Amino acid sequence: MEKEAIIYSKLENFIRKYYTNELLRGTLFFVGIGLLYFLLTLFIEYFLWLRPAARTLLFILVIVVEGYLFARLIVFPLFKLFKLQKGIDHEQAAKIIGIHFLDVRDKLTNFLQLQNSPHKSELIVASIEQKAASMQVIPFSSAINFNVNKKFLPLALVPVLIVLLFFLSGNFSVISQSLNRVVHFKQQFLPPAPFKFQIINTNLQTEQGTDFILKVKTIGVVSPESVTVFIDDESYLMERDSKGAFQYVFLKPVKNTVFHIESAAVISEDYTLAVVTVPSIVNFEMKLNFPSYLNRKPDFVKGTGNAIIPEGTVVTWVVNAVATSTVDFMQDGMKSLFSKASNSFSLTKKISSNTNYQVCTSNKSVLNFERLAYQIVVVKDQFPTIFVNNAPDSLKVDKNYVVGQVADDYGLSKLNIVYYPKDRPSDTKRGSIAVKADVNDRFVFQFPSNLPVLEGVTYDYFFEVFDNDAPHGFKSAKSAVFAYRENTQIEKEDLNFKQQNENINSLSKSLQTQSKQLNEMDKLKKIRSRKGKFGL
Repeated sequence: MEKEAIIYSKLENFIRKYYTNELLRGTLFFVGIGLLYFLLTLFIEYFLWLRPAARTLLFILVIVVEGYLFARLIVFPLFKLFKLQKGIDHEQAAKIIGIHFLDVRDKLTNFLQLQNSPHKSELIVASIEQKAASMQVIPFSSAINFNVNKKFLPLALVPVLIVLLFFLSGNFSVISQSLNRVVHFKQQFLPPAPFKFQIINTNLQTEQGTDFILKVKTIGVVSPESVTVFIDDESYLMERDSKGAFQYVFLKPVKNTVFHIESAAVISEDYTLAVVTVPSIVNFEMKLNFPSYLNRKPDFVKGTGNAIIPEGTVVTWVVNAVATSTVDFMQDGMKSLFSKASNSFSLTKKISSNTNYQVCTSNKSVLNFERLAYQIVVVKDQFPTIFVNNAPDSLKVDKNYVVGQVADDYGLSKLNIVYYPKDRPSDTKRGSIAVKADVNDRFVFQFPSNLPVLEGVTYDYFFEVFDNDAPHGFKSAKSAVFAYRENTQIEKEDLNFKQQNENINSLSKSLQTQSKQLNEMDKLKKIRSRKGKFGL
């Protein structure tokens, strides 16, 4: 049994060497045939400058042919060498060995047949032992000679030498350029021309709705007389400028535009004018919420950001925009971001002073595309005004009466009279006077009215008015100061007595005057009666 195992081991060694030889020969063929075919493909592209469709077919053929060669010459022998795929069996190996060792051909075949016999007698077993012993010393693996593959070595060396020759001669670009065109088979490549086009514009990009001037010049030994730009199957003649360049104006493009340039059978590659979508405001308005003490309904300003507003007004900006990602409020170098809801942006601020600001719109392509400048003028709440004077003589009222007028820009809240003994300002007292909650009002007042005062004391008094500006603590204004003295009872009686005397004297004078007038009338009657008597 040991001799039989040796025979099978030698057969396995032969099979491994057989496929190792197949792999070695396949590698030489793959390098030779595969590389030659690859170089042939590159030379075809180098000289013919195929169009993308033809280069696509060429690329597919390279993949198919090289893939087939690699699978057939490299992968299959490897699979069989590592028994990943079924290869030759022992009987087939025996036939191949028998071609090289004629004296063991029949013995090895009979050995395998007897070994595979289902019924083994003692005679058969003895025959197997005898044949195994006779073949034990024969080196089966020597039937495979690696040196036979030397004749295929030139096939592999030829394409390698060709590549090396191009590299050493400085013409490796022939291979590299062709390889680049074959690999990028979808891209259009143009053969060398007596001149070539060069785009002068550093960036083929414009904003949506903005004219773009394409500028092109030609480089080469020949300068064409005319150049045409092709856009969506339409051709347009480009204008030549004073410097010999050509230009064409894309009128307010709204989307990316593909174009190429032609002249005298020279065709450029395809270019794309990238049109950047820009932010666009479709509606702009401000909602004005006035301070509560003004009692004014909210107001709206549409289409502009300019306004004249009372101090403390809360302004809400609402911007509806398309193709816009952010809207910023810029003031004195500070930025506030509008909150976004779909295509609507809003921002709320309380404005207490004059404000110069900008509303800036942006998206991922354009930053601060629109910078709309506006101004809000704030009208400060003014102090109230008050004017008080003694009542004019035409009113024929007591001299203690005063007439006053009060006013405020947004409304009055209260009116006070403030009085104190002239020599004791610390004893100040106040009284309230009814006033309308309006922007102006008038009043008439006679001091002291119903205010408590002391007899024989001189008082100074003035009027104080307050506006309705609660945020600023109800601003106030004061009138001029007036003086008043409350007479004592004796002074009042003396004054009454004096007044009565004056009245009596006045009555006496009136009676004397009346008596005199009566005397004059009597004299006049006597004169008239005399004239009648004498017939005059």
